[in-house]
Amino acid sequence: MATLEAQVAHIWRRLGFGATRAQIDAGVNVGTAALIDDLCNRPLTTPAEWEFPVNTDYTVTEKYMSRMIELMAYGANPLQERIAWILQGLVVIAMDGTVYLADMRLHVDKLRSSTHGLYGDLLLAISTQPGMLKYLSGYQNTKAHPNENYARELCELFALGRTHPLTGQANYTENDVKEMARALTGWQYNWNTGGTFFQQSSWDSGNKTFLGAARGAAKLVDVINAMKQHDSWAYHVPRRFYRELVGLEPDTNALAQLGQAFGQNGDLRALVSAIVHRPEFLSDAAIYSRTKQPVELIANTAKLLGITSLNYNLSWLLTDFFGQQPLAAPSVAGWYKGSEWLNTGGMMAWSSLLSSMIWGKVKWDGTGTYPALAQQLVSQATSATAATKALALTGIINASPKTFAALDDYAKAGTWNLQRAAGLLNLTFLTPEYFVN
Repeated sequence: MATLEAQVAHIWRRLGFGATRAQIDAGVNVGTAALIDDLCNRPLTTPAEWEFPVNTDYTVTEKYMSRMIELMAYGANPLQERIAWILQGLVVIAMDGTVYLADMRLHVDKLRSSTHGLYGDLLLAISTQPGMLKYLSGYQNTKAHPNENYARELCELFALGRTHPLTGQANYTENDVKEMARALTGWQYNWNTGGTFFQQSSWDSGNKTFLGAARGAAKLVDVINAMKQHDSWAYHVPRRFYRELVGLEPDTNALAQLGQAFGQNGDLRALVSAIVHRPEFLSDAAIYSRTKQPVELIANTAKLLGITSLNYNLSWLLTDFFGQQPLAAPSVAGWYKGSEWLNTGGMMAWSSLLSSMIWGKVKWDGTGTYPALAQQLVSQATSATAATKALALTGIINASPKTFAALDDYAKAGTWNLQRAAGLLNLTFLTPEYFVN
């Protein structure tokens, strides 16, 4: 059975983006139940506290994305950051030729403000925001020229899923998509002001039938209400959140109970609370069952190293090598899942970025500023105890004998000083155990 220390570290990884040694020790002192309750009940942060950049020069996208990851590392409400990130991979838009940073900002702000709200209300709101209208061609969906993009993704990815998780039956038909697309007509984007509006003449006011019932002269709100009345509404989003937070596939009993917590309106706060208070959340099977995503890796490491300003070319690394640029998902289905990003390019990118994070302020002759974690390691350990201490400081609870031996060999291979402590941390962040979430 996993130790209390391992369970605490697991809570911080899943309900946030990793913990410092001090946070792990504090969690061990209060216990898992108190730590979970603390993280679940912290006040929501606000846009004023997020401090996203407002400048409009060519560097703003990089700064905005870096600030997102900084908040993952240091935000006052770690669970809010985690839920917001889950939502960003669930209700996806991405910057492209038509979706601008201003559109992405509105979308992300809405997700971040809705982490403890109702999922049905969130879907209704984002459906008419500029980002979603442009990303899935909603502004092109008119009575004269129906466009099915948003109706299809609303069914398949955002609300229901293709099939019922218990019966295997299809949740919707092609005709349902066509009819819902008609109901979603009318919403337009003003390219001069950047706002959206409902244009009555573009709306198909005819009667529609979808998801098993005649809906009359249905509009957007009727489509969302029909989704909320569908049997798979209680399973699709709860299943996705369970997978993200627990790291396993929920069984039938768990899904039924989570569906009750989620309710017809999609209570996200009740859903998350129900998941993290289930015994599976702290089970041995759940701990270490996921791989850190690139942004999780960066946020966790920045937090441990005490880096509060990510002044790196993250956009290039995350886009070209990691495949997880937070503002530009590769498709409406989101980013790579699990360990799919672990490839040669990704590992080279991580090694390069990690070197910058650890050695960026150190000169060629070894002088300069080292991360506080390296200074802590060199002062609190000897070459004989350094491997054990490095693993403890980075939150790695159960390193394999092979990993420990490699770190121990390096620590003892030369004079124990600040440079070797920094090098040992560098190696620790490259161990297989550190990639586990």
